[in-house]
Amino acid sequence: MSKKAKHKKLIPLFIIGGIGLVFLLGWIVQLLWNATISEIFSVQAITFWQALMLIILCKILFESHYNVKKHHKSQFDKHHVFKKENHSEAEEKEEE
Repeated sequence: MSKKAKHKKLIPLFIIGGIGLVFLLGWIVQLLWNATISEIFSVQAITFWQALMLIILCKILFESHYNVKKHHKSQFDKHHVFKKENHSEAEEKEEE
């Protein structure tokens, strides 16, 4: 049996495993929210589907924030290198 045939047999297993992981994560968030947040702040308990939506919302908010930081860091590095080059050129001119 070729490697491609083996990999094709694993695809449904990965799909089922991924779906199972999503449901498990939603269930864990629901349990943790209902056990802590609703008790501490006296808010209503959330459902499983609300927990999944909360996960998606957090992923959107925090992943977007990470990309912004990454973009600014790369821009800072470019400007930092540019300033170093200009600084070394200015030093060379002073030495002459």
